Amino acid sequence: MFHPKFRPSKQDRRIFMIRLICLSIAGFGLPAITPATDLVPYRAWQFHKLNPPYVSSTMKMAHNYDINTVVFSHDMIGYASQLFDGSNRGEQLRELARNAHAEHLKVWIWVHELQDVPQEYLDNHVVQLDRPGLWKWLTERYERVFAEYPEFDGLMLTFDETEYKIFDPKQVHSSISMPDRLARLINTINAVCERHGKDLIVRSFFYEPQEMEWFREGYAKTSQRVMIQSKCEPHDWDPFYPDNSLIGQFPGRRQIIEFDGSAEFFGKNRVPYTQPEYFERRWRYDLSKPGVAGYNLRLDHGGYDALRTPNEINIYAMYRFTQDPTVNARQIWKEWTEQRYGHGAAAQVEQALQPTYDIVNHSFYTLQFWVTNHSRLPLFQYSESVLHLRTMAKWYPNDARYAQLEQKLLNPDADLLEQILQEKDQAIALAHESLLHLELARGDLSPEQYADLYWRFALLERTAVIWRLHAEAFFGYKVLKAHPTIPGLRQRVLRALDGLEAQAVVSAKDARIGQDPPCSASEIRAFVKDMRSRLSSEESTP
Repeated sequence: MFHPKFRPSKQDRRIFMIRLICLSIAGFGLPAITPATDLVPYRAWQFHKLNPPYVSSTMKMAHNYDINTVVFSHDMIGYASQLFDGSNRGEQLRELARNAHAEHLKVWIWVHELQDVPQEYLDNHVVQLDRPGLWKWLTERYERVFAEYPEFDGLMLTFDETEYKIFDPKQVHSSISMPDRLARLINTINAVCERHGKDLIVRSFFYEPQEMEWFREGYAKTSQRVMIQSKCEPHDWDPFYPDNSLIGQFPGRRQIIEFDGSAEFFGKNRVPYTQPEYFERRWRYDLSKPGVAGYNLRLDHGGYDALRTPNEINIYAMYRFTQDPTVNARQIWKEWTEQRYGHGAAAQVEQALQPTYDIVNHSFYTLQFWVTNHSRLPLFQYSESVLHLRTMAKWYPNDARYAQLEQKLLNPDADLLEQILQEKDQAIALAHESLLHLELARGDLSPEQYADLYWRFALLERTAVIWRLHAEAFFGYKVLKAHPTIPGLRQRVLRALDGLEAQAVVSAKDARIGQDPPCSASEIRAFVKDMRSRLSSEESTP
């Protein structure tokens, strides 16, 4: 039942047996007899913006969704050193932690290592991991954290996107292997956490499959008390990536699955991006794996809140999945739209919202490939580079179609351009249809509800149009470089850029857009300026 190398605790065995019973009952279509929250003892919300009034008020809502833990991350805190930088950040976080405890919530804070390493452990800006005293310095850093901030209940440790990546030989030098480096870093910080009775959760967030394998080997050499958090997909938020291969790889350990409710890559919760079906698919897979003991849901990346928007349905979905393992997305749609918008409007609002998952994906991605800069309109160089750096082929190494498509996207022809634009046209048509369903619901919505939904759907429709024009300019230019004699192609690219400039004028006039993604005037104009410069250079080249 469990891997012989790992000896599970009694609680882990109990959770595992309850999961088997509940899933078996669910499979026969009978009502669940055990609360699903027993299956997932860790239910967390993650905050990103250091906005104390927002965080405090939102934590008061946590009990409505059976949340028992909050995570402070990103702009709130990302490094232990920020607690001692002379700012009032530490005191703000301390007060928020006390507010969380008043709501019966545990508090975990993000930290990244290695960072702010003293000069005595550096040679030419490279960390000397084997130099005497380094591990003592790291131990003292976290002793100080818990001595001065006992309010924090645990640390969530990340190894990537930090000053010195311990697995990068250009940044860190050591005689020990990559897995052993990771293991020693984890065990060093965990020893401090254990002395203070604090949790340690390590994130398996990495950019490359090889880095994930180093982590898998290293984590297996760490203390049993160290928990792991893995995103539901590898690397970052991409709906077309496979399930994260590290999920369920550590039987007997406690693994938390990270989900994105912040729409970091999907419009920042300013446009609808409703995905109960997606969360259901990922979560059912996750719960089928040994060791999965909870979820952590991001709420507000960059300060764009998911609560209080149509995307709150995604948060509700995770709440219901952990309440009752038999609940499915269809039930969630019916329950949430009726609760939020009333029985009369529910059916039409549901039909308006359901396609938004495909509208955004068809707009922001190109034939499943990542091209958009988070939620912002990308410049040429960004899209060009990520076609390879974020290629689907990396995560589907046994499917030759993705490697072939990557090469075609890097070197498109006129036929592929038409295929790409067909996808974008589908997104525009779906956006039009969503607005029609919203109009049919208008009579059953309050004026405030309709106004809120209308501006979000109108922005979504413009997003689909703008990203279609972007695709025509970006990929059209790439085709033009390889085939400069195709009749009318240069004029077509220029026409797309003219269309984008017209859209920038509209964005500049709309006070609700400003510099916020998606569709800000400055983003559009930056892309147009860059593309016109590239076209001018191509024209002047003999």
